[in-house]
Amino acid sequence: MKLREMEIFRAIMLGGSVSEAARILNVSQPAVSTALRHMEDRLGMRLFRREKGRILPTPETLKLYAEVEGVFEKLDAVQRFAEDLRDTRSGVLSLASTPTLTYAFLAEAIARFRCERPGVRVLLEVTHTQRTVELAAAGQIDLGFIHAPSENPLLRVEKLATSAIICVLPQDHPLADRPFLGAKDICRFPLITNNRNTIAPRIDEAFRACGVERDFAIACNHTMTVFMLVEAGAGIALVDPWIREGQFPTLLRKPFRPTIEVCPRALSQRSTPLSRLAEEFLQTVKDKIGTDSLSVSSEPE
Repeated sequence: MKLREMEIFRAIMLGGSVSEAARILNVSQPAVSTALRHMEDRLGMRLFRREKGRILPTPETLKLYAEVEGVFEKLDAVQRFAEDLRDTRSGVLSLASTPTLTYAFLAEAIARFRCERPGVRVLLEVTHTQRTVELAAAGQIDLGFIHAPSENPLLRVEKLATSAIICVLPQDHPLADRPFLGAKDICRFPLITNNRNTIAPRIDEAFRACGVERDFAIACNHTMTVFMLVEAGAGIALVDPWIREGQFPTLLRKPFRPTIEVCPRALSQRSTPLSRLAEEFLQTVKDKIGTDSLSVSSEPE
């Protein structure tokens, strides 16, 4: 049976008559009668008995109706699923991010997004910058989040905000009363920094511009751990600013001069348009960053 024939058959069963089926389908009664005759001819059996102006289903018809009704239940499920996809209420969203940006805003953005769309499943891989770039370029994730520039031609890159490197130190540190800190100020103290990310060369340049060679006491490639080291009294640190102040309330944050700008970025494969789900999630991330009082920029790179 063709889908239209099943629709007519189902309407007859639900309506109990050809005339009622015609009303349900908003077609003429002769059209339904003709379609029914064609169905019976093609199937090679009578579907209804005619008694005193009424039509009654045969036992075989009742069994057929159960199967047809199952088809329409599946069609209804497909329709609901399509509507959920349209309204971003279901589906799978795959993400990758550096640990720092996950702590900074991504975890809360995911929680907010899932709260509004409990039917959506999220796959999140917390990893390093290069891995995130590779996953996004290969189209293995919907969105990636990093805070280093990427010139990979396979990527669509969007800046989400702008901020600057900060100096983190204990409240009782000798430099605690300074409004900002420069290379000459901090070079006298044990320095904790990241020697492996793309910001390290820019920090070196800032030190050399002040006539100072950067040295370090501890090198660590994990911002949250850097904050923990400062809190433990291991030194002062130059880090990106994305860890929220409430997570380390006993530490001071000072602007570093000269300013070294850092920008979180969203990555996706350039050749593939973002899904509606990914677009909605990216907007949720932007809203989250906006509420965190960062300088938001929507200019694509």
